[in-house]
Amino acid sequence: MIKIEKDLNTVPDSLQVPLKEFFFDKSIPQKSKTTHKRRKELIANEGYKNEDVYNGRYKQEDVKKALKGIYNKKCAFCEQKMEQWHVEHYRPKDIYHWLAYSWDNLLFSCATCNQYKGTSFALMGAKKNFENTDENIRKINICSYEYDAVELPKMVNPEVTNPEGHLKFTKDGNVESDDVRFAYTIEECKLDRKHLNDERRNLMDKFKKYVTSELNENIDDIAKQTNSIEVLLRQFIREIKDPETTFIAFRKFAIENGWLNEAIAEVKNN
Repeated sequence: MIKIEKDLNTVPDSLQVPLKEFFFDKSIPQKSKTTHKRRKELIANEGYKNEDVYNGRYKQEDVKKALKGIYNKKCAFCEQKMEQWHVEHYRPKDIYHWLAYSWDNLLFSCATCNQYKGTSFALMGAKKNFENTDENIRKINICSYEYDAVELPKMVNPEVTNPEGHLKFTKDGNVESDDVRFAYTIEECKLDRKHLNDERRNLMDKFKKYVTSELNENIDDIAKQTNSIEVLLRQFIREIKDPETTFIAFRKFAIENGWLNEAIAEVKNN
């Protein structure tokens, strides 16, 4: 999990409240009107309706395209890159039906994290309820900060909270946290599931494999060995600067804790 930057001032048209103030330079599109109609129906119903006409509104193409770009095709929680993904609700739509189409409540998630997370949303504060006023409707796409201040949710939203420094990994790829919120998120989304642990561990295994290969190919030339290993180190470090790289949190942790140098020493001593 890494910090995600989303511009809350750039709301996809299909989610925007159909008011002239939000479309001052163009006419209000029909998709905005249709989504808002469904939003009002859910509010009147006082609960979410799991029907296609409602489910399809937060999956409009402009929403999916925006999230795909913001998240660089990676899951908000586990950082896997995937071909098939879900538009995930940070606050579950079955509990917060009025936020089903709110821009600051929509994340990019893999199917597995989405399934495990489900409707898990424990609070350390008091639950925020919706008051149907013109002002609350007007700010429906940007109300998460206000809600967070009252509810103190345990589930981490990577668009709001920077995970750096809160996650601890082992060389086997396991992840844990001393922070109650991150520990809760790890548990509910199963971020220490075997597949993820194996994928993270494989990053270090591959690095050691590359180091071994370079040492064997230049067995009689210490200078070339040293240069080749330095290239591998720079490449590993450079990759974390590419937002499309998977498991950046794990990679950063490995670098900061000296695992790469330990891996090189281990290979040389074997």
